Amino acid sequence: MHVEPWVLVALGATAFVAAAVDAVVGGGGLINLPALLLTGMPVSLALGTNKLSGIAGTATATATFAAARQIRWPIVTASALAAFAGALLGARTVLLLDPKLLRVIVSALLLVVSAVVALRPQLGARFTGAVVQRSVWRSGAIGLATGYYDGFFGPGAGVFMIFLFVAWLGVDFLAASGLAKATNFASNLGAIIVFALAGTIDYQIGVVMAVCAVAGSFTGSRLAIVRGAVFVRFVFLAVAWMVAARLLWQALHR
Repeated sequence: MHVEPWVLVALGATAFVAAAVDAVVGGGGLINLPALLLTGMPVSLALGTNKLSGIAGTATATATFAAARQIRWPIVTASALAAFAGALLGARTVLLLDPKLLRVIVSALLLVVSAVVALRPQLGARFTGAVVQRSVWRSGAIGLATGYYDGFFGPGAGVFMIFLFVAWLGVDFLAASGLAKATNFASNLGAIIVFALAGTIDYQIGVVMAVCAVAGSFTGSRLAIVRGAVFVRFVFLAVAWMVAARLLWQALHR
């Protein structure tokens, strides 16, 4: 698809911002996708192109968190492998639900999740190391469910990953953000394989956005690491509310 140079610049800037937000708490797809759709490309092409940008961002964030020793590999290995398999299945699944209904369901879930976090200030405030002993099967379940969702629908997948790592595994928000990035990278990889085989990726646009996403993701990751769990919790709540509001608005106006 041919686009004007200024459109590429705008999409690159969008990808930078989206990756920076996504590196902290997820939700970058809801910034990238509307911008891609404004170019007039089909929805399937926009989804595939967004995944190319997304995988560049999550790979960078994963490497940055790993370098800062903020990823607990015994936990994330199970979730990443399960997320990869889940995303493969999700990306190939024929939509069984009305997209409008799915948006309403996801909006409601995000509002519940954000309410739980807001009303329980101690949730995710610190890491409870003892939980690691029983975390492998739980992290696998989290990866499979959120990976399937990421391949099947996508918006808010990173937010759900972080919440489940905090609420079900007992890690703090900073640790959960690192775990979610590695898990999200695996789910992006599974989905992008399906999109690439289907030919639904615009590589001209996708490569430009991917390069900008690398820079944005590094910036967001470093900010999260430096500012810590309290900062990630604050951004988590803001993004969860915005994602829920946007999906609900889309559902009510279609």
